[in-house]
Amino acid sequence: MKIILVTGGNRGIGLEICRQLSDLGHTVIMGSRDLENGEKAALLINKKIIVGQLDVTNDASVGSMVGLVEGRFGKLDVLINNAGLGATHSGQGNILSSGAKRAVDHHFPVAAKMIRKWMPSLRKAGIVASVKSAGDVSFGEVKVIMETNFYGPWRMIRSCIPLLRKSDDGRIINMSSGMGGLNSLTGEYPAYSLSKSSLNALTIMFSNELKETGIKVNAMCPGWVRTDMGGPNAPRTVNEGADTAIWLATEKEITTGKFFRDRKVINW
Repeated sequence: MKIILVTGGNRGIGLEICRQLSDLGHTVIMGSRDLENGEKAALLINKKIIVGQLDVTNDASVGSMVGLVEGRFGKLDVLINNAGLGATHSGQGNILSSGAKRAVDHHFPVAAKMIRKWMPSLRKAGIVASVKSAGDVSFGEVKVIMETNFYGPWRMIRSCIPLLRKSDDGRIINMSSGMGGLNSLTGEYPAYSLSKSSLNALTIMFSNELKETGIKVNAMCPGWVRTDMGGPNAPRTVNEGADTAIWLATEKEITTGKFFRDRKVINW
């Protein structure tokens, strides 16, 4: 069984990842920015889950978590960088991923056409939040999201490498998004998209840097999932969103330096 650390594990996809991995018999450490919320969440799904305070934007907090893992287990088998912010956290409106947009266009073409027709008026009236473009988003908004979605995972990886080196099968899984894919970038939601593109690049860099150590580094897209971030109208369940992360953490033989969705490699 594996020792697995999940950042942002107290809700949404992260919570489901913690639940499933713990149910499979693995030792799960749930990182939660608010310790009390994490402890409450863990009690609801599995009392075996270990909870630790973890703010991926804070060096001292990351250091304390790494110290907890080292003190209790002496190694780490899997780091799942799940903690992240969506576009709503920087005033950019709700995210509708490119994949979700294509699904709406394909299955509901009439509705999609009407939505596109009325969207400018709805945004002007303040009924729907305006989408910031790369030309008008504030750098302050970009920095807020980058700090958690990009620098947070980078901070975690650097801090956890010594523990991962002590594993016989160390793995790093970065929770990314199709919105960060280079072939689908637009000016919409620039802070969020850029943070995920950067996370993908970081995945490639560390997969190459750590290849000789045997540590596998991959990124994954969970799709549009019904969580606080994805909203109630998202088509996918948290179980579906967590599936690829569970697979990457537990599959006997896994590659490195790839981007996955639904257990299949997708383009960067």
